[in-house]
Amino acid sequence: MSAHAAFNTEALSALIEDALKQEEKHHLLANLIRHRLDDISRIIRLPDNDPVMHLCQYVVDYIRYLPAMLNDLNTAATQTGMTAVTDPVIRAAQQFLLTPPAELEKETGLIALMDEAYLAFRLLEEVNESCIHRIGQPLIPLDMCLSNIMIHTLIGEPFANELDAMVELRVERLFEKRRSYEDTAFGSFMQRLKSADVAHLGQRWSCFSSQLGCASALL
Repeated sequence: MSAHAAFNTEALSALIEDALKQEEKHHLLANLIRHRLDDISRIIRLPDNDPVMHLCQYVVDYIRYLPAMLNDLNTAATQTGMTAVTDPVIRAAQQFLLTPPAELEKETGLIALMDEAYLAFRLLEEVNESCIHRIGQPLIPLDMCLSNIMIHTLIGEPFANELDAMVELRVERLFEKRRSYEDTAFGSFMQRLKSADVAHLGQRWSCFSSQLGCASALL
């Protein structure tokens, strides 16, 4: 990644390993998931065999996926000379995870990392919606809606709504007085995102969203 948007994957890996050790001792995430199973079952079709374990793994994968997606986005931007557009987005997303806001200090372990990853993924989702509104295309060719709804439900309201409001404020700041997203060169960047070398982003997220056999229960 570029020096400005580099994601410290080693630091994240260390955080996850520490959180996994804590989860083995205290089962905080498993207990939370067990408490939310009825709510989650209204959104997705859960596997019959040990849904709590599967959802715990889903949360870990959700957290681990973030650096890979940001790396891919940075690579595509570097290839097209559009890091001025993507660097602020990538930086804001990684800050949520590596330097979380004070509102998340009450949580620990995998629950804390889940909250932080949710902020980052919701940021990317909101940036996509803002780009669609401004230029008719998303910045990232991914549909994060179902996974984010799942994590929102696990976090629970009203706290998840507070996190959403935090994200919306950050997105407003990202787009404030920025014309890069309306520049004609941005079209070239968006076309490259559609090319074969980055098309796997959307395919990978689709597979990630359905890897538990958790088809939407809303359809």
